Amino acid sequence: MFFYQRLAEDQIPGVSGAKKIKVSDNATPSRVLHVRSLPTATTEFEVAALSAPFGRVTNIMLLRQRNQALMELEDEAVAASCCNYYKYTPAMIRGQAVQIQHSRHAELVLSPTATNLVVAGAVGGVDGPNVLHIMVDNMIYPVTLDVLHTIFSKYGTVLRIITFTKNSQFQALVELADSQAASTAKLALDGQNIYDRCCTMRIDSSKLATLTVNSNNDRQRDYTKPDVSDHVTTVRPMLLGGGAAGTIAGLSGIPTSAGMTALQNLMAGGTGLGGTGLAGLASTNLSTLGGMGAGSPVLLVSNLNEEVITPQALFILFGVYGDVQRVKILFNKKDTALVQFASGQQAQTAQRHLHRVTFYNKIMHVTTSKHTTVAMPKDDQDASLTKDFSDSVLHRYKQPGSHNLQNIYSPSPSLHLSNVPASVDQDELEKLFLMVAPSIVAFKWITNQRQEEEGKSDRRMALIQLPSAELAIQSLVALHNHKFEDKRYLRVSFAKNATVQ
Repeated sequence: MFFYQRLAEDQIPGVSGAKKIKVSDNATPSRVLHVRSLPTATTEFEVAALSAPFGRVTNIMLLRQRNQALMELEDEAVAASCCNYYKYTPAMIRGQAVQIQHSRHAELVLSPTATNLVVAGAVGGVDGPNVLHIMVDNMIYPVTLDVLHTIFSKYGTVLRIITFTKNSQFQALVELADSQAASTAKLALDGQNIYDRCCTMRIDSSKLATLTVNSNNDRQRDYTKPDVSDHVTTVRPMLLGGGAAGTIAGLSGIPTSAGMTALQNLMAGGTGLGGTGLAGLASTNLSTLGGMGAGSPVLLVSNLNEEVITPQALFILFGVYGDVQRVKILFNKKDTALVQFASGQQAQTAQRHLHRVTFYNKIMHVTTSKHTTVAMPKDDQDASLTKDFSDSVLHRYKQPGSHNLQNIYSPSPSLHLSNVPASVDQDELEKLFLMVAPSIVAFKWITNQRQEEEGKSDRRMALIQLPSAELAIQSLVALHNHKFEDKRYLRVSFAKNATVQ
């Protein structure tokens, strides 16, 4: 059984608290590893996940006051593999690098009061299921059978994979050879991104004992059948930012990032936790990645406040994240709307930032629609509920490479104001926002450093903080494109930081 024991700091024989733990870079290899520089409130599961691809974890002792841990693996060979790997590849927990080296302790002996925590039992145990159910959120780029096989085969033998779409969401069932492999894969991969900042996996154990694949195709595959080798494409990791990275970066739509990716960690023996995603996939046949489409450009927005919602309000809010072409509020269900963007990628960006955001006192639900376009009404029945914004001058991303693409942030209490006339002072701006919000928390002009040194402040941009993100959203909808007396129009967007400092 894949499990570890949770030990208190004083439960190791011969060790009184953390002061007697001695480690050295030259320590004799043992199956106990010393982990340092842990983030505050790190859990045993996160520490165990660092070594999951190398072998079984038997005991763990957290030294919370010192942000350290002792981790005992099943044998010295497994511990040596883990330690040697992290000498060259940063071990990451919650985006923070941690140090791993051998401990002078040969083993961690349980005290009678130690508490057992059965890791495998949480996701299936020895006799539990070995089939995993994967749901992929924010799927901007395609996920193929070969990609899934590469990811999960690091944790054990993959027997079968079935992919399907349910409720407009890509899902998959992956059957591994045993439940320990399934448990390890779930522990290491749940919540991880397949690509940089997108295609997030949510993994649960399936109730199915096995999968049935009638025929091998691009949607399902049985890897135990002799002819399957003809269909398998090896997906190789690569370093991004140099060397052959230009090959994959040249593919339109494939996200890249500097450094080693989580998929690279997986292939080399790491866990990928704390990385930016399983980005940078490269294969011997890149065409197996499929099309680079980002899905439907239409979003289905539900649970709206039908008493106040309008197509214009949705256009302004969703227009923060892309160029909205059309908005349609459903005639028979006025708390639901369809929002069409210029591209599927823009739609996915809006979904990522606005799903479950509170808008006019109701929590919006934003999902991808099965429709690829929003049709204009054929009669006057719902003409006021459907608007075409394709020719709007308020589109933020018309120009290729627009600077606005670098300043896309989720809703927060703080707003960024631009195109403010020099004649407009702080009091006038605050009075404008007090028409929507009951109070102003903070205000700050954004000035050019050189002009500030010369005493010439450029007051065309500012930051304003409101009491809540919900009020900031309502203020943005109400005041974006507000016309000043000198015929300038106020531009409002969400600020990078939630507070104005």
